[in-house]
Amino acid sequence: MNKKVIFWGTPEFSLPSLKVLHKLNLINLVITQADKKGGRNNKLLTSPIKDYSLKNDLPFLQPLKLDSTFIQEVKNYLPATFIIVAYGQIIPQEILKLPILRGPTPIQTALLKGFNRTAVSLMQIDEKMDHGPIIEQREAIIDEEDNYISLSKKLSIVGAKLLEDNIKDYLNNKLKSQEQDHSQATFCKLIKKEDGQIDWSNTAQNINNQIRALYPWPSTFTTIKDLDLKIIKVKISNKELKEKEILIEDNKLYIGTNTQALEILELQVTGKKITVAQEFLRGYSNKLI
Repeated sequence: MNKKVIFWGTPEFSLPSLKVLHKLNLINLVITQADKKGGRNNKLLTSPIKDYSLKNDLPFLQPLKLDSTFIQEVKNYLPATFIIVAYGQIIPQEILKLPILRGPTPIQTALLKGFNRTAVSLMQIDEKMDHGPIIEQREAIIDEEDNYISLSKKLSIVGAKLLEDNIKDYLNNKLKSQEQDHSQATFCKLIKKEDGQIDWSNTAQNINNQIRALYPWPSTFTTIKDLDLKIIKVKISNKELKEKEILIEDNKLYIGTNTQALEILELQVTGKKITVAQEFLRGYSNKLI
């Protein structure tokens, strides 16, 4: 087994794991996605993984394509074990030649399905997505207040600790993997922008799960009284209203669902900043009546 690693990662979620591997002096190379334009001024944005690599003098690559030229570059850093933590792109099978670990988890799906716990897995990659043998898993509790951002941060820390506790034993052939029970697999679909459209005929719990799972992208959105709104945070109330019916009471905003009404806690008018419901009502309550 190779005693050095090539780390693949891009978002903030990947950073704790990279820090662990760097602290253990295991990094041969870092691979992160190419800089992308974004923001209001369409500036070139770098990934947190690139920023950390630059700051700590770690060698890194940012391929535009995972093609034959890139493969030749990677070969200069072999032998090494690949560790993939939310790289953000499918890696061709011809690159996946070595024993590999990876750590991303389907965070949005866990929230959408209303799970109260999830897990981070260390697994060997095979030719199918999330299909390889499990080396170890570690559970994490999903709190009722968790959304994608908070749960992602929680799991990134759990995953980094999982790596720290196991990576040296794995590289020294002291850990065994176990085949997954594929009949128990939960399959996750690719999230699309239209998945954020709120259907108020759903239950309050399902809509709440949708809001938690899809913030900040694509976020959940609706049109109420000709106002295009993003719904950021809600609470299930004990009030009963018709589907999409509006109630303003005691400076609180409620919208009806197929079950209990949802109290809207935070929302955003298109083109405006996110605001709490009380502040929103000061400017828009007349339009909702």
